[in-house]
Amino acid sequence: MRDSDKTFSKFMNKASRKATSLKEEGLASIAKLQNRYFCIGITGLSKSGKSTFITSLINQLMNHEKASLAGFSPVLSERLLGVKMHPLADADIPVFPYEKNYQSLTQAKWPASTTNISGCLLELRLSRAGRRLNPLKADQFSLFLEIRDYPGEWLLDLPLREMSFSRWSEQCQAQYQASPRRELIGDLFDELTQLDPLSVADETVLKSLNVKFVQFLHDCKYKHSSLSLIQPGRFLLPGTVENAELLNFVPLLGCQKYSDDMLNEAADNSYYKLCQRNYQGYVKQLVDPFYKNFFSRIDRQLVLVDVVNTLNAGPDYLDDMRQALTNITESFSYGRQNRLVQLFKPKIDKVIFAATKIDQVLSEDHDAVRQLLGVIVKQAYKSAQHEGVQPICEATAAVRSSREIEYQGDRGIAGCGENGEPIGYIHPTIPTRIPEGEQWQPFLDWQIPLLNPPQGLSYSNQDVLPHIRIDTILNELIGDKCL
Repeated sequence: MRDSDKTFSKFMNKASRKATSLKEEGLASIAKLQNRYFCIGITGLSKSGKSTFITSLINQLMNHEKASLAGFSPVLSERLLGVKMHPLADADIPVFPYEKNYQSLTQAKWPASTTNISGCLLELRLSRAGRRLNPLKADQFSLFLEIRDYPGEWLLDLPLREMSFSRWSEQCQAQYQASPRRELIGDLFDELTQLDPLSVADETVLKSLNVKFVQFLHDCKYKHSSLSLIQPGRFLLPGTVENAELLNFVPLLGCQKYSDDMLNEAADNSYYKLCQRNYQGYVKQLVDPFYKNFFSRIDRQLVLVDVVNTLNAGPDYLDDMRQALTNITESFSYGRQNRLVQLFKPKIDKVIFAATKIDQVLSEDHDAVRQLLGVIVKQAYKSAQHEGVQPICEATAAVRSSREIEYQGDRGIAGCGENGEPIGYIHPTIPTRIPEGEQWQPFLDWQIPLLNPPQGLSYSNQDVLPHIRIDTILNELIGDKCL
């Protein structure tokens, strides 16, 4: 094929995809105006189990006839007739890897962590409730749920959209002085503090500091227990970044020695101006498009929180997670409005905070986990309430990996370890409030083993994934839209 023919073929393929995309977006807009299309923002910090949750949610819906969904009213009333999964209208976003994730779970392995964006569109075919009151209405209708997945690391970058480089550097300076970051950053703290922001930048020095800084962020995430508030998130998982220079900056901890005017008047070749340019490019070219494409159209939000493992990590890590959740929540727009306004300027009209992985504790402690979550997210909760939205707290396990046992007169948890070996443990009683002082010690001493997904699930037979209260969350998220 000649080059001109190849160019023409590429042009036609691109034009065809664009036309299809515009058509699907137009149909989506009509469905949304009819209150039949909306976007669910499944939001979660890294390690909260977001991809596994999305996989299980799809699995429950697509197998609703044999799934345990008594808490989801359309299934209980037998009005859910069928579910299909479609790609998103945006052809540049890969389809969420449901089949791959589901197959991994049936092999008793957790799906791989999310490293880039993906998404899907679920079409729920429903029979109409209350048709007897209005016989002119159609017997059936479709409800479309847009779901997108992304690395949890990127989520923490959203507050940077409203933060200058100097303000971010000051925030870092305050964070890095406190435990456990002070221990993790080591000598790099002094190097970043002593670097004069106004001096002429040495590219070699900056690159060396950047490498050390990325390693520090890596330690914050993977060394001992994981911290939550890690910025910039793409320093750990870049995804697709065409301009690598956008990742070449560090916080200048010496900025506080200078006024804003002095920093603004710094030479173009100074450390301050070089890092500021790359930081601003990072926000404009990576963070802003991520927010626009993933979060600006959210209608309802589910925030996943790993309460149990954060409780096990200790007070410093819990406080860090509380701050991260508050920062994230403040990045979204909440409120109720009519359908036409919602089409062009969406606001989140419902928020659910869900504690994940509650199969790690006894069922008698599930409500305590939910109560503790309410205390942890109190500040973020207030932010949503302020805009007229009443948030809800729940507790769930996307894939139940444990069973409860009796051991020497005590009740405990049993399951399979990383290599399929049987394991069991007894855990401290979960509190309904944040522990204080010596109350923390039992949770710090608690060694939580990693439980693998349950064995015996069949991919060939399309077995339904066992779960805890996904049906309740579904009903809270979309139950009123299914009428």
